[in-house]
Amino acid sequence: MQSAMSNAQAKAQSPRVLFFGMPGNFSLPVLMALLKDGIEVCAVVIPTTSDASNQPQAIQLRESPRIARSTLPLVNAALQRSIVQLSWERKIPLWEVAQLADTETVSVLAAYQPDAICVACFSLLIPEVIRDLPRFGCLNVHPSLLPANRGPVPLFWTLREGHRTTGVTIHLMSEKMDSGDILAQEEIAVPDGIRYRQLEQRCAERGGALLARTLRDLDQGRASRTPQDESKSSYHSFPTDADFVIRPEEWDAQHLANFIHGISDWGEPVQPSATTSD
Repeated sequence: MQSAMSNAQAKAQSPRVLFFGMPGNFSLPVLMALLKDGIEVCAVVIPTTSDASNQPQAIQLRESPRIARSTLPLVNAALQRSIVQLSWERKIPLWEVAQLADTETVSVLAAYQPDAICVACFSLLIPEVIRDLPRFGCLNVHPSLLPANRGPVPLFWTLREGHRTTGVTIHLMSEKMDSGDILAQEEIAVPDGIRYRQLEQRCAERGGALLARTLRDLDQGRASRTPQDESKSSYHSFPTDADFVIRPEEWDAQHLANFIHGISDWGEPVQPSATTSD
């Protein structure tokens, strides 16, 4: 009885968060983890899908469409694999943004009085005026052990470089990408033969649970901040065609197999590097 009351009190005192994400594979498990933990997600924010030529509004509410009862179950199942559909199901306001620094956007988001902004894969630069809105700051879930593998697709480089471990980091966002103080980290093994999407799913699930715990720690004054060691940092951008070239002369067989199998989800051709012989 006492335990049930304690759980109820914890949920009643949950931090209020704005969730920034995208309709992709990484954002959904993180959002689901927050909701499962009882974190109060007061709104979800996604980048606008409007064509730039249509001059989209700085921010607009995206309403749930009316779906006929005759819609096939397979279509509904596909829609459920998105934070968009999950937001509509849970009656969470869903905002599309084109200009985060716009005064209207700032006003709309500030009205929620969030304790934290939580980010899990977001394509727009988040300006300081937005990062400074919540009292706990803007927390990002990054699928690497920062400061290693900063950048937009760290798991590609985890496979490319043949690492046997990776991890997730919860860090405060700052002006420089993936460089803010670390709040929590967790190491994750990279098994032989794992595909990119499987590894991404694993990192997102573990990252979501770690994010929820970090929010609780912040709310109860237990969290600590650790500055990143710049001397150990590394950064990778989006891969180019050259980054899909394998190097049999430099990599061992397991590295080759893991990379080829791991990035097969990308649908890009993998070719051996050109070698010369005397």
